[in-house]
Amino acid sequence: MKDILGKFRKFAYTDFYLAAFAAIVFIAWTTESAEFGFVALIVLTCFALVTLDDILPLTAPLFYAMCMIFTDKVEDFLFMWPTFIPLGIAVVIFLVRNTSRARRPGSMTVPQIAVSLALLLGGAGTVSAADYLKALPNTLFLGVGVLAVYLLVYCYAGRDDRRDVGLYFSKMLMWLGFAVLAEIAVWYIRADLPPAQWGTVARDFGWGIENNAATILSLSAPMCFYLAVRYRTGGIYVLCGLAQYVGIVLTYSRGGILMAAVTAPVCLVLAMVKALDKKRMGICYAVIAAVIVLCVAVCYDELKAAVDSLFDQGFGPSSRDILYAEAWQLFLSRPFLGVGLGYYGDNFAINTMQFYWFHSTLFQVLANMGVVGLAAYAFYYIARFRTIRRLRNPFNLFTLVAWLGFEGYSMMDTGTFVPFPTMTLVLVTAGIAEIVSSRPEFRGEADAYNRTFSRTGVPALARRYDAFTPAYVRIAGQGTAVAAGK
Repeated sequence: MKDILGKFRKFAYTDFYLAAFAAIVFIAWTTESAEFGFVALIVLTCFALVTLDDILPLTAPLFYAMCMIFTDKVEDFLFMWPTFIPLGIAVVIFLVRNTSRARRPGSMTVPQIAVSLALLLGGAGTVSAADYLKALPNTLFLGVGVLAVYLLVYCYAGRDDRRDVGLYFSKMLMWLGFAVLAEIAVWYIRADLPPAQWGTVARDFGWGIENNAATILSLSAPMCFYLAVRYRTGGIYVLCGLAQYVGIVLTYSRGGILMAAVTAPVCLVLAMVKALDKKRMGICYAVIAAVIVLCVAVCYDELKAAVDSLFDQGFGPSSRDILYAEAWQLFLSRPFLGVGLGYYGDNFAINTMQFYWFHSTLFQVLANMGVVGLAAYAFYYIARFRTIRRLRNPFNLFTLVAWLGFEGYSMMDTGTFVPFPTMTLVLVTAGIAEIVSSRPEFRGEADAYNRTFSRTGVPALARRYDAFTPAYVRIAGQGTAVAAGK
């Protein structure tokens, strides 16, 4: 039994583990089998919770689970509620086993509390009790719920100093992107539409629409390029990143495509500049370029029809200008606390447990929370971007690119006010970045253990770690023995 547990602990840090979770949710979504999805996902998650000392591998089921939701009708999944009983027990077991060694709350704790308070206070004295209560579940999830997940991951992730936390988390994001990409592909196969009609239909995946898919891919694609600079065979990860950017285009989300047109070239340039083997990466770029030219030549008519269908949608404001004007007038009428998240007007139809979307982070904050909200979110953004201020670290650099793409898109859409997975994922990424920045930078090519060695070998790495031994003793009590790989 001990041998089995040891093997599982090693397995949990491999791509096969991440791919297994991605496959489960993809199969559950494709076959519309809630039974298979919930049972398989929870069984594997529970086993991980009771055997692992690190919450990091649990970020996979946490964020992948969304992808198995094949309909927006919540009642279709309620019959699976008993599966959450063993999950809750497993979570308690994990916390009991590991709380004594948990990391202290991170730097994003207070800023997220400020955001939570602004969300709860928004509209005080203005919004009716009934409207306030209708929006309260989403309000709590967006504030307190996101904070709870952040604390869980930050306090219990990266317990082993030998693990490269940023590397593993980036792989988790890459496989999340592939799950979304695979579902986009299945949607197209099922739709069976000619390219000329691709821009005329809406894409509903159950867990979200095309804009939600584009948002997830905008966060996952840049991290594929980060992985590209961590391996000499980084060209494989460049292909992964480009595939996910193609996925953004296939969503036909105009805002997502616009920001992808900005971040994709930046990622390509940075991947070349930071590559471990620039010659090999250059050859890879040349091959990719040749393949793209060949594909365009062979499929020119289909590609032209698809592009024309995209541009036929137009790139106008799609009534967002009306929503922005409405938000501004609401801010002027209630500048201090806004009208609250329970507000709803005449320019946007809302469904159960949703906000009245103003389709812009800025205007959503202005209208719903006023000056108090602006102050809270300013505090939050400053703190969040400070977690990646050391841009010499490639993980922070590519995270910055991903966040800029996400924030730019959220100025035209709802991303910042979607509690899960969007804002939970963004804040957890900030926590991972803080852990990464608190440790010596891993350099060189990663090994199978998800750590990196300098090109001169282990002794050089050990010497480099010895210089940081006091910090490591405070963080995890591992000391020089870990630094030397013992």
